Amino acid sequence: MQEDENAKAEALYARGNYDEAVSAWEKAERIGPPSFDLWYKKGIALRKLGRYDEAAVALEKALLLDSNDADAWRAHALVCSQMDRNAEAAASSAKALVLDPYNARTWIVRGFALHRLGQYEKAVESYARAIECNPLGADGRRAWNNRGAALDNLHRHEEAIESYEEALLIDPFDIYAWNNKGVALGVLARHEEAISCFLKAIRIEPEYATAWKNLGVAYQSLHLDHEAEEAFIRAKKLGL
Repeated sequence: MQEDENAKAEALYARGNYDEAVSAWEKAERIGPPSFDLWYKKGIALRKLGRYDEAAVALEKALLLDSNDADAWRAHALVCSQMDRNAEAAASSAKALVLDPYNARTWIVRGFALHRLGQYEKAVESYARAIECNPLGADGRRAWNNRGAALDNLHRHEEAIESYEEALLIDPFDIYAWNNKGVALGVLARHEEAISCFLKAIRIEPEYATAWKNLGVAYQSLHLDHEAEEAFIRAKKLGL
């Protein structure tokens, strides 16, 4: 029966067996008309497997059955973002926010899509809304960090640095926030401070190639050519 296959699929999904869960949901589809839950959960499993095209299709079928589900719109936005279909991601996240305007993660997904579309002011606004909804935890850290990146693109580097510092208050081991803060400081010719940031990122993650490369640039700006060369060599060995 379809109910049995659905139950089997959900049990497999709960155990992290996403491939087998998808197969069980596909069997359930052949037995009877698929429900919203089937398409939605199958879409989530496909996303976890990195099968984004199939995930988008499954979520679109779910939304045809229930267009008032904020979670499904957010999931569709996230899948579209992962495929670099940013206009669709922005549109789907906007629909999710009409239904649930207080979800920080949805504001982050929307901000990321707008950022990639070059709409930096709107991205900053979205990240600010995410922070209003949840200024702490993983969502807060991500929103503060992403807000900083959007501000950097607007050449508002002092504000960007403040944003990265808020992210680091939440998680002082966030290598991306340390690196991004360093880059912003470098743009402002505060190279010694930038070096300190890159070194902190590298101490946390010694194989963070981007931080090694940026460290080299900062050393170079101070005419510390030997140190710069060593940093560039390390970055190259790590793939940059």
